[in-house]
Amino acid sequence: PRHCAPPDSEKAVVITAGAGIHDGIIAGRWVVGAPIAHGGQATVHHAHHVSLGRAAAIKIFHPHVWADDGFRTRFRRECEALVALEHPNVIPVLDAVESDGVGWIVMHLATGGSLDDRLREGMLDPEEAVRILRQVASALDAAHEAGRLHRDVKPANVLLEPDGHAWLADFGVAHLIDATRLTTPGTVIGTAAYLAPEQVRGEAIDRRSDIFASGIVLYELLTGERLFPMDN
Repeated sequence: PRHCAPPDSEKAVVITAGAGIHDGIIAGRWVVGAPIAHGGQATVHHAHHVSLGRAAAIKIFHPHVWADDGFRTRFRRECEALVALEHPNVIPVLDAVESDGVGWIVMHLATGGSLDDRLREGMLDPEEAVRILRQVASALDAAHEAGRLHRDVKPANVLLEPDGHAWLADFGVAHLIDATRLTTPGTVIGTAAYLAPEQVRGEAIDRRSDIFASGIVLYELLTGERLFPMDN
């Protein structure tokens, strides 16, 4: 096993190699249920712990994605980032596994859907929009103070609870601000509609890039429309 945090940490998450999926059970402890969402990198499913019965969300990365060495490095950093960022608005990681050419990450299950789902109902009133963005900003502040960028702030990565609590999720492309880039020259990580200009140009980025994306999200919450609707 390889730990994403020191073994004595209360939030230590173990990435277990060689523990595959059998009869719908991953690593002998997580039962995989119905899909929640599907994306270019992974499919997210409902899950529950075999013995504890705890509900969770499990992200199963597509095999062609997991085959990329750089992506696997980012996956391990996602685990490390989320464990290190113990913050009330950063989605908690419960477990992580890699085996048989596929990787999984188990997270807290937010039962209110994503901010993207909420936007399908129409624009938000200013009070609700600001309340959600304050929580996202608080999570980003914690990440930035820890020397990490999110790089993909968008409504789909903000998860909600029925009481209005917001979680910032998917630090899969987060990296140390001063770390060497994991992508090859000319490669852009992120979602086109929310990218800061420096990301589009492939230039060095900093915390202002996440702040820019947050502003684009706020515009969408208040108008119900994307400021930049293009896909590329």
